[in-house]
Amino acid sequence: MQVRCFYSESIPEAEEAFELSADEARHAAGVLRLTAGDLIRLTDGRGCRAEARVVEVTRPRHPQVLCRIETRTVVEPPSPAIRLYVAPPRGKTMNLVLRSATELGVTRITPILCHYGVSRPDKKGGGKAVWRSELVAALKQSGNPFLPVLDGAVPFDEALRNAEEPGVYGHVPEEEGKHGALPPDGAVGVWVGPEGGFSDQELLALQTANFAAISVGPWVLRVETAVTALLAWVHGHIENTGTLL
Repeated sequence: MQVRCFYSESIPEAEEAFELSADEARHAAGVLRLTAGDLIRLTDGRGCRAEARVVEVTRPRHPQVLCRIETRTVVEPPSPAIRLYVAPPRGKTMNLVLRSATELGVTRITPILCHYGVSRPDKKGGGKAVWRSELVAALKQSGNPFLPVLDGAVPFDEALRNAEEPGVYGHVPEEEGKHGALPPDGAVGVWVGPEGGFSDQELLALQTANFAAISVGPWVLRVETAVTALLAWVHGHIENTGTLL
């Protein structure tokens, strides 16, 4: 039987009793039909993972699942930390972006409002609750112990002005930029524009910030494809060279 993973904002020490949240208990009891004795996994999205044994399951209108923690471990944060700056695509396609980013170990996601962007999520939050649920689902599915921090949407200029980490951005081939060595304990920003591409002004701003223009093929990619391809590129170069050249 597959061992299912559940999310909890806090996980107690080994041997302690633990109760799943209401949402997770409904899924565990009502959908997965877990019973006493079943083994489950837990993650808090901050590097803590645990295995727990189901002790008791009640299935009234409001299911409850009581467990006991068997093992508990804490994982070191990934280094370098990857922050994704992305122009949200239209509709539910953003869900694919969020899932890919979580599966590929992004630590922070900042939606950016670009000149050619077609989606304008509410800067004060908008779909953040829905987006966060996608992040949690991807966290549980992938086994990544770190839930990305999700920012509210901000204008491109504001995001660039406040960016502190070195960066790369997706660009259809012209001339690739260059970037120096990446500190092993530092951070890197990955910038993905809308399907209409970054505007000339936005490209100039990225170049002025000394960010590297990265091409992952000769064709124009959809946002969700570009995110996956660029993150894979970054991981590959960090693993092989420790630099972003």
